Amino acid sequence: MKRLFLFLSILLLPLAAAGTSNTVLAQEKEKVTVATITLSLNNLPLYVAQEKGFFTQENLFAELVLLGASTRAIPALVGGSVHISASSAMTTIRAIEKGAALKIVGGLVNGPTYDLISLPKYKSIKELKGATIGVTGLVTSDTVLLKEMLKANGLEYPRDYGMLAIGGGFERWVALQTGNLAAGILNPPYTFAAEEAGFSNLGSTVKYSPDFTQTVLNVRGAWANEKRAVLVRFMRAVLKADRWIYNQKEDTVRVIAKKLKFSDKHSEGSWRYFTESQIIPKEGDVNQKGMDKVMHFLVEDGTLKLPLPRHDKYVDASYLEEARRLLQ
Repeated sequence: MKRLFLFLSILLLPLAAAGTSNTVLAQEKEKVTVATITLSLNNLPLYVAQEKGFFTQENLFAELVLLGASTRAIPALVGGSVHISASSAMTTIRAIEKGAALKIVGGLVNGPTYDLISLPKYKSIKELKGATIGVTGLVTSDTVLLKEMLKANGLEYPRDYGMLAIGGGFERWVALQTGNLAAGILNPPYTFAAEEAGFSNLGSTVKYSPDFTQTVLNVRGAWANEKRAVLVRFMRAVLKADRWIYNQKEDTVRVIAKKLKFSDKHSEGSWRYFTESQIIPKEGDVNQKGMDKVMHFLVEDGTLKLPLPRHDKYVDASYLEEARRLLQ
């Protein structure tokens, strides 16, 4: 009897150890809250990392929350309500210049993604004189790009047109369809749907600002130092997603269609739009030329002065570099 008990104890020991190990892993899974602006392809690497289980592989639970504008996401980050913010480089730099202890740790969107879409009756930008145009926020990066585009066509704000802060691409698309806006800046797949529905595409912001760092990942410096290993794991999941997007077209298109509830046709068009010009970085980098463009805009609005500061005042690439080394 004693021998039987001993035999069963030895047999069950590995199973007990495995159960303990799984319990420890479950306990160690870290929750990371990420502020996003809108339901948009600007967050595609984050959506892919969720859908393909890359965050889970890094023993992370990533919660994505929608806050509507960078001007809301950055205060939430500074106040500690979220751990990471996926928001505009421009708003982040403004906050740092005002004393916020933030760092940009990676890029999500390294180029302008917006087209100016109007009601069908408008056939040129000049015809928008006196109209109201929908934007995310009055000082957000999409608004700066819009102003640059309209200024090049002879329209000055607020002399020649009005702006209405109405939220993300979905909200602007709905407002256009209901006739509550004359125009709005949209990005794919909303631009494709609008064109198909007969709305006018009056041009792309990339024509006027080809190098522009739009959406970046930001953190509080103190949290990043304390949770370095967690942040590196997060960046590793994002890197996996970046590489997946470029190497797994059909699967990425399915993620886009599922997340934004658009057709396969528009989802595939969106994938091409974001990858053919490498608007989504292949390796999570921040576009250096794009950062210079952002800073030049901030010189114009008085936030910065020439000569431009060094990028490392705002960017800490060490977490991304460590994540990249660990993936090799």
